[in-house]
Amino acid sequence: MALAVVAELFYTPMHQSRWAALTYCAFSLSVSGCSASDAAGGAAGSAGAMNQNPENHAGASNNPGVEADAGTGGEAPTTASIAVVQVETVTTVQSSAGSFLSPTPEQLVPSYVERSVEGASAATAEAEERAKIDLALLFRGADAGSVNQRFDARLVSAGAAPWSTIDHYFPHVELSASVVSWPLVLSNVGSADLDESISPEWRGWQDFRGLGVRDARLTGLSVPVATLDFEASGLSSPLVLTVEGDSLLVTNRSAHAVARALLVYSHPGGIGVTAIGALDPGERTITLLGPKEHPPDTLLQLARTQLTEFFAASVDSDLASAMAAAKSIPFLETQGLRLITLLSDDLEPVAVSFSASPASQQRVVVSHSEILKPEEEARVLNVVTDPSVDAAGALSTLGRFTQAKLEFAEQSTNPSVSAKATSLLTELRAR
Repeated sequence: MALAVVAELFYTPMHQSRWAALTYCAFSLSVSGCSASDAAGGAAGSAGAMNQNPENHAGASNNPGVEADAGTGGEAPTTASIAVVQVETVTTVQSSAGSFLSPTPEQLVPSYVERSVEGASAATAEAEERAKIDLALLFRGADAGSVNQRFDARLVSAGAAPWSTIDHYFPHVELSASVVSWPLVLSNVGSADLDESISPEWRGWQDFRGLGVRDARLTGLSVPVATLDFEASGLSSPLVLTVEGDSLLVTNRSAHAVARALLVYSHPGGIGVTAIGALDPGERTITLLGPKEHPPDTLLQLARTQLTEFFAASVDSDLASAMAAAKSIPFLETQGLRLITLLSDDLEPVAVSFSASPASQQRVVVSHSEILKPEEEARVLNVVTDPSVDAAGALSTLGRFTQAKLEFAEQSTNPSVSAKATSLLTELRAR
């Protein structure tokens, strides 16, 4: 039985064809109100993960249709001492039959992260390809002195694929019909560690040891990352997972080689992480599910080490640690079966441009594919058919990807199951 049929991830020979099949986001940023050294920032890149943009000169944007923002205060904008790291995660969720389900997870969102007042678009379960795009911007400054620098960002959609409103964001974004304005203030003061009440999905980025990010409207709160997320159509995973007896077949169906991947299986008995080597286009490999014979806490610690080492093969140690910490809950601590891989940065779904060149730009693109196993789908149907289960009960029972699992139940040929799933979904989306 096939566990998943995963479409290619916008792999086309020409960039023009690629952009026609995905949501493309461009940022135009301006900098003002600070003095900065010409020294380069301290974020080291590596092959396949670092991309320098020497043609981005001050006052010019490298994205058509995006005007360069002028600096304020009468000073020429400069980012000579600021290094920017852009981490993008493309999450897809699929049923065992290969249908694309809602990629929007249930998350513990800290109070400072805003939710869009418009809410996410409720895409139907029939959508062929849907992905959740999470963007994290991290910053470093080379100067040992005080940094207090403002970046005004602009996000525009230049692709044909439909996308939702921004779901969560920090700092505050201003939404209009076609433009998202995102004012950021960077500082190396006041960026104290977030307390333990904040989920590791946001707190983990402080392992990067970068500049603090503040909302331009506020002065008190400084956090380690600027972050936003939205849902897009036309994106999926380059890898396919199928089952053969007790073994799993991982196939690269894309037109590009995949250097490395991780197969993660987390369940009540523990967690197993299996490393998958390089796969050329069309190549496949057989792997086995974990976990090994260790207590669950020990298995989790081993899995965190493996995840950190996986990232560290492509990025520097501070960034690898921060990525592993921020992704521990969705990748390791949430029960489920998933494939994780890094994509080359020329396949990024979100592009950043500056009105003044920073010291460096590093892009890391993570593909995260959630696959529902047949036994999990059977459990979902049992939960939905239980007359005592309401929306709150479904959420506590089905977990992080409750909406995806209810969309699966909504596809049932049993009219009563489908109707109950639809009712639960409507209630959840109205919260």
